[in-house]
Amino acid sequence: MVKKLVQIFLWIVVVILSVLFLTAFIVSLKTPRMDRDFEEASKILPDITISTSSSSTMITIAHVRDWRYKKGEVVSNNYYDETFDLSKMKQAYLLFNPFGKWEGVGHSFFVFEFEDGKSISVSIEARKEVSEEYSAVRGFFNEYELWYAFGSVEDFESRRIVYFDEELYKYPLFIATSSAQALFLDLSRTAEKLETVPDFYNTLTSNCTNLLADSTNRVKKGSIPFHYSRLFTGFADNQLYDLGFIPHDKPFSEIYKEARIDESFRW
Repeated sequence: MVKKLVQIFLWIVVVILSVLFLTAFIVSLKTPRMDRDFEEASKILPDITISTSSSSTMITIAHVRDWRYKKGEVVSNNYYDETFDLSKMKQAYLLFNPFGKWEGVGHSFFVFEFEDGKSISVSIEARKEVSEEYSAVRGFFNEYELWYAFGSVEDFESRRIVYFDEELYKYPLFIATSSAQALFLDLSRTAEKLETVPDFYNTLTSNCTNLLADSTNRVKKGSIPFHYSRLFTGFADNQLYDLGFIPHDKPFSEIYKEARIDESFRW
């Protein structure tokens, strides 16, 4: 009897490993493309130019998305071009958007503010095709291309608060100005590369949280240690609280509540 149970167990293991191997093989055959029929929100990619001199680094971004919304409706879909002087970097923020029925699911993105009044939002997202819905399960199998979205603060914040009617939390990041500069530069360089060398979004390996963490760790090695929030992205702000990168002078439950922004927020 024991021998038979062992044989059944081994067969189950073989089947599971075979399925995993076959899945990995099929996924490996896929190639990211730029010519799909992408949905309107991600159809126009940012066009980034980085120029460095002895005194400053200038980042010019064409096609900064600047849409306006009502609940479930796009009111306007404008774009603009803007140039940012890294030497004028003022403050970086983490924006956290929980969604779904489980607290372990969420989306994080950054906002950068400059001393000259300019600001920009940067979000790492799955680039969906027309009539395609996001699915974390499909994301495991390289079903979406990856894109780094650059948009106005009003667009990115009101899109989640107004258009999707979701919660949004805004935390100032406690990092040095030089680190905020380097972080924005790294994100811009990665987005610039994706303009000509496409890549896949992947729920496990290339999602919004772990790619932001990877970028942060390129700026300063070991800044964001490995954490379960790399997969369960709804806990990303918890980790940053524990690391001291967002306000931590009160219990996290209070910080979380105070960070909430809603329709009364003025951009």
